[in-house]
Amino acid sequence: MSSKSKRGLGRGIEALFIENNEINLNKSINNNLLDFVAIELLEPNPFQPRKHFSKDSLRDLSDSIKDRGILQPIIVRPKKNKANAWQIIAGERRWRAAQLVGLHEVPVYIKNVKDEEVAIIALIENIQREDLSPIEEAKGYKKVMQKFSITQEELAVTMRRSRSYVTNFIRLLNLPKEVQTLIEEKKISIGQARPIIGHKNTIELARRIVKDNLNARQVELLVKDKKINREDSKNIIDVNIRSLENEIEEIIGLKTTIKDKNGKGQIIFYYKDLEQLEEIIKKVKK
Repeated sequence: MSSKSKRGLGRGIEALFIENNEINLNKSINNNLLDFVAIELLEPNPFQPRKHFSKDSLRDLSDSIKDRGILQPIIVRPKKNKANAWQIIAGERRWRAAQLVGLHEVPVYIKNVKDEEVAIIALIENIQREDLSPIEEAKGYKKVMQKFSITQEELAVTMRRSRSYVTNFIRLLNLPKEVQTLIEEKKISIGQARPIIGHKNTIELARRIVKDNLNARQVELLVKDKKINREDSKNIIDVNIRSLENEIEEIIGLKTTIKDKNGKGQIIFYYKDLEQLEEIIKKVKK
C-alpha cells in the first residue's frame, strides 16, 4: 500500500468516527444511511482483533442499553454477495449487549468501506475504547500487515503509534503459547516479558517471574545471570535475527528463516505453490 493511499486511509477512518459521534437518531439522514435493522441480520467483523469479550463488561453495557437505549448506532457495511445482510465495522460490543437485552432491531449507520479500512477501524476501536490484551493487539497488527501487505512503519502512521511501539508488540508473538497466555491473563506484563523474548529458557523464566513476582528490572538481571546462560551462547535464539525474520515475513507474506554465522548466511522463504513463488519474485524485483 503506497504512502499516499495510507494517508487517505487515515483520513477516512477519522471521518468515520467523527460522523458516528455526530449522529443524532432524531435527525433525518440523506440517502437512508441511518436505519434500524433486525439484529439477526448483522454479522461480526472478520477482522475483529478481540477474541474474548468480558461477560461483566457486556452485562454492564446491556444494563445501560436497557435504561438509555443504544446511544451510538452500530457502523455496518453491506455483506458481499449476500442480500439483506450487514457486516459490523464498529460496535460489536453494542450488538452483543443488545442481544442480551433481547432487542429485535438496532440502529445502524451504513457505510461503504473497503477491507483495509475495516481492519484498521476494528483495531482503533478496540485499542482506544476497550482494554484489548497485548497479545490480541499484536495479532491484530500482524494480521493487518499480512493481509494488506503494509509495513510496520505504514501501520504505525495510521495507528498514530511509533514504529518501535508496533514492533515491540509484534515481538510478543515470538513467545511460546504458554507465555502468551500468561500475558493475556495479566500474570505477566509487557515490561516483564520483553527481556525473555527469544531466550532458550523462556518458559522457565516466565514461570519464575510469576512464582517470585519479579519486576521488569529483576527479570533483566535474571536473564543476565550466568546460571541461566550457562549453555553455549550459540543455542540462544538471536532476538534481532528473529525480529528481522518477522519484518521480512510481513513484507513477503510467507514464513522466513535467516541463518546467520558471523555476519554471513542465508535467507530462506517457504512457499506452498508456484503462485506464491511468483509473488516472492515480483516483490524481490521491485
